[in-house]
Amino acid sequence: SGYYGGWIDHILQMITDAIRTVPPLPLFMALAAFLPQEWSAEAVFFVISSILGLIGWPTLARRIRTHLLSERSQDYVLAAQLCGASSNHIIRRHLLPSFTSYIIVDLMITFPYMVRLETALSFIGLGLIDPVSSLGSMMQNVSKADVLLNYQWYFIPVIFFIVFVLAFVFVGDGLRDAADPYSQIKK
Repeated sequence: SGYYGGWIDHILQMITDAIRTVPPLPLFMALAAFLPQEWSAEAVFFVISSILGLIGWPTLARRIRTHLLSERSQDYVLAAQLCGASSNHIIRRHLLPSFTSYIIVDLMITFPYMVRLETALSFIGLGLIDPVSSLGSMMQNVSKADVLLNYQWYFIPVIFFIVFVLAFVFVGDGLRDAADPYSQIKK
């Protein structure tokens, strides 16, 4: 929609803005109230993941659209248009490679954000619950007073969570540097 503009772009941006206005915590509280208790842990996890994906995609879509709006006015796009290239060819061969690194980084940074949301939901009791192993349900055990004094090994999920999030951020940053066609190697 960022390349073509017009009414398609306007309608898609209205949809993404409408989805972005939905507050996630009340949505998950309502979801927790209406989820049947007899559902398996896999079904609950699938529903949570689907909802996280549905409320998370507009952010990436807006960022890509902004990048595409700036790229479509570049000289190489104009040169391709003057040579008679179709819109699909310009998008596929010129624009998509220019922001592939951006998409990779955004997805790599979004993944730990989604894990963090699932962990937070499980921690407050709205996500996966015991006996299912989830970082949130494991960290819920750490919050008890006797655990803080006598069972320090329960802090391992907390340490794992911090390392996990940092690892994905660093990997995403490294992938961006590797995939960016305009990055220069410093010697």
